[in-house]
Amino acid sequence: MRCFALILALVAALPAQAASTHPTAKVLEVMRENGCRLDISQTEEAFSARDLRPEDVSAVINSWAERGLAGLDGPVFEIAPAICGAHGLAPEDTARRADALFDFVRLNGCRMVEEEAEIKLRPAGFSQAETPDLIAFLVEQGRAHQDAPYIIVIGDAC
Repeated sequence: MRCFALILALVAALPAQAASTHPTAKVLEVMRENGCRLDISQTEEAFSARDLRPEDVSAVINSWAERGLAGLDGPVFEIAPAICGAHGLAPEDTARRADALFDFVRLNGCRMVEEEAEIKLRPAGFSQAETPDLIAFLVEQGRAHQDAPYIIVIGDAC
C-alpha cells in the first residue's frame, strides 16, 4: 500500500499535458529507454517529454503495480522483466536474456506462435536472430519446450 501511495505521489508531481493516445505504450517506452529503472527525480522530465498526463501515468503504473509488475526500490521506480523484456541487458548475457524471455512469454499467455512472436518480441528488445538460441537455452534448462505451432511453451510455470 505504501508503494501505491509513493507512486501516486510521484505521478502527481508531473505537469498536466495533453491526452496521449496510448499512455501504456508511452510509459513502457520511457521505462525501456531508461533500462527499466527510473529515478523518481527524473520522472517529471521523462514522462512529460512524451506528453503524458499525470493521471494517465498513474493509471498505468498502478495497473502494473497491482499485478506485481512494477514498484519502487528506494528512490527508483522499476518494471519487472516480464514487461521490460531484454531492454537494459547486455547482448552477451544469455542467461538473463533467457530469463527475460521466459518472463515475457509467461506474461503473454505462456506460449507464442511465430507470427505473434514476430510482432511482440522485437519491441521487447529481443532480436529474431537470438530468439532460437534463448529458447534452446530454456529448453536445455527444462523450463520450456517447443511444440508446433508454438515457438515456446512454458510448462509448470503457467
